[in-house]
Amino acid sequence: AATRAAQAALDAAHRAHQNVSVAVVDRDGRTLVTLRGDGAGPQSYESAVKKAYTAVSWNAPTSALVKRLDSAPTLKDIPGTLFLAGGAPVTAKGAPVAAVGVAGAPSGDQDETFAKAGVAALGR
Repeated sequence: AATRAAQAALDAAHRAHQNVSVAVVDRDGRTLVTLRGDGAGPQSYESAVKKAYTAVSWNAPTSALVKRLDSAPTLKDIPGTLFLAGGAPVTAKGAPVAAVGVAGAPSGDQDETFAKAGVAALGR
């Protein structure tokens, strides 16, 4: 399932002509799968992992978590996290079970769109 989610996210980015890296983590934030698209920047791999870790830790898209920094700026100091759009949680019965992180597109909104495509692939 993790591989299917990662490939779906990478495929969505490819269709949009974006070179990204994708990571899928489990409930404990352990990396299950990483895929790096041709031409993805070297920083994108680690960023994708951190976005996925952040999304599963708070059971929320990282774009929503960015807004929390206004009231709690020290959240960004938690090791392993990255508060940039591009991470999407995978839930079962409302509880986080995994997350998909994507990094490398020109905007976090695009990264998150691709991450959500990965999550959606799990429902197919």
